[in-house]
Amino acid sequence: MFKLSRVAVCTALTLSGGAVYAQSSSVTLFGIVDTNVSHLRSGGNGSVNILGTDGNLSSRLGFRGVEDLGGGLKAGFWLEAAINPDVGTGGSTSANNQPSGASNSGGLTFGRRSTISLMGDKWGEVRIGRDYVPGFWNLSHFSPFGTNGIGSSSFLFYPVQSPARITNVRASNSIGYHLPKMGGLYGQAMYAFGENSASGPTKNDGRVMGARLGYKSGPVNVAVGITKTEISSLGDLRQTNIGGSYDFGVAELMLLWNENKVGDTSTKSALVGARIPAGPGHFRVAYSQVKAKGVANDAAHLALGYVYELSKRTALYGHVARIDNKGNGMNYNLGLAVKSPGGNSDGFEFGVRHSF
Repeated sequence: MFKLSRVAVCTALTLSGGAVYAQSSSVTLFGIVDTNVSHLRSGGNGSVNILGTDGNLSSRLGFRGVEDLGGGLKAGFWLEAAINPDVGTGGSTSANNQPSGASNSGGLTFGRRSTISLMGDKWGEVRIGRDYVPGFWNLSHFSPFGTNGIGSSSFLFYPVQSPARITNVRASNSIGYHLPKMGGLYGQAMYAFGENSASGPTKNDGRVMGARLGYKSGPVNVAVGITKTEISSLGDLRQTNIGGSYDFGVAELMLLWNENKVGDTSTKSALVGARIPAGPGHFRVAYSQVKAKGVANDAAHLALGYVYELSKRTALYGHVARIDNKGNGMNYNLGLAVKSPGGNSDGFEFGVRHSF
């Protein structure tokens, strides 16, 4: 992270003719660059070698700042863009939480997060803009691999229908509230606008509502999250999950359950995993299953990995994983489509991650 001093900012504003006020403020440039080499194989489709990104953490470039307004009140902003270091491009975003709002761009797009906030230690934070939906956080916090790389069970935990995936991680046009520190209690509530015409059958499409409530104290962490997105063409997406972890010292055990409902279809997933400290890093292991109703197929996912910490900011990592589609299913893979009924998908990846 690189912090721009208040003196430098004020000097720049003075030279440009801008007004300068006395409140304390700071701006930070931050980011992550994560690149890996992977080998993937899928039934009926051979294998492929790929230079990719986001195997350990998502690559990003961002700017954030906080200004102390006095009286316990602060203002802040957060602009964070996805980057693809393997090809040197920026990310994409969704303008209205619907497929029609998705746009890809080779330029820098602050689609990971783009918010402005008012916050206070006693009453919490009001956050406005594009942000993570409440139902996403448990998928990230209670999986040993998070939602990155071939070790992530996000293959099984996300909705299958592509229009319903628009808001499974983030929502645009949102107003959110985050609880202040209250012992071990934490939480979030969100409402996001679809921004459609005020009349007609699609007037509520893209409207998102959700909440998350959790408790963390010592080695214990547990939370429940829900998100609902209105989709007239398929039926509303309802995502519900609960996760928990307990740090025994020699290992941190994680459990996660998630259900996605889209119209009359549903997928129910469950995960058990652990992070195990070893030497200058830690092992990761996770096993998860998905049970599908009216869509896709049942499947199982097994992953093992090791992250070697070279420093506080730089790490090397290696993961191996396998997905088994049940019955005649072909819906799940590690990045290379399965083309044989009941086929499996496996692979490995090795990479480096640096944060700044």
